[in-house]
Amino acid sequence: MDYPLENLGPERFPIFCQSLIVREYPRVQCFPIAQPDGGRDALSYYSAGQVDKFIVFQVKYARKPLAEIDPHKWLLAIIEDELPKIQELVPRGASEYLLITNIPGTAHLDSGSIDRLNSKISEMLSVPSRCWWRDDINRMLDNAWSLKWVYPELMTGPDFLRWIVESGLSEHRERRSSAIRAFLRHQYDLDEEVRFKQVELQNKLPDLFVDVPISFREAPVQ
Repeated sequence: MDYPLENLGPERFPIFCQSLIVREYPRVQCFPIAQPDGGRDALSYYSAGQVDKFIVFQVKYARKPLAEIDPHKWLLAIIEDELPKIQELVPRGASEYLLITNIPGTAHLDSGSIDRLNSKISEMLSVPSRCWWRDDINRMLDNAWSLKWVYPELMTGPDFLRWIVESGLSEHRERRSSAIRAFLRHQYDLDEEVRFKQVELQNKLPDLFVDVPISFREAPVQ
């Protein structure tokens, strides 16, 4: 599932990312949005009693990440400008850097955007670093049911169907759930066969697309 992250806009997307960070990391400090933050959208401290070691989180939002020809070049250029700020945080206790973006990464070995960005950050920073790309955010959202209700702009059709099935629209929840399941099963049974009434043709759907059906049988005993 690819969620409509762009519905959040440039102001709510960083706040949403802070909510993701809070779910994944302990002892998080979230910074206000749209203020000079020195490259910090959030910090996560390693120990409750020590604040001298922390992870730095930075969010970068692209308005049209799926429409741009090469949004990765834009991201790399932005990071080249931002990384000196992160490097200044290392003496202050920054021991890890995590970038979050709504841009989808590419997986090509060495030449893909994921490997290229990791290489660029490693060249410029002396601490471990990585990036949460669009696919990472999508997978985190798959089981973040409560978070979707906080940011309803991200809700999809399957999410609403789940809500209808699990919660119902009234006190007759079980009856409505059973009705929905029965309808889906009936629709499946209808779609399993393709009918052409004009020529009185009725076939199983696979039979129309598979020329030679195959089946498995046990090998003869030697």
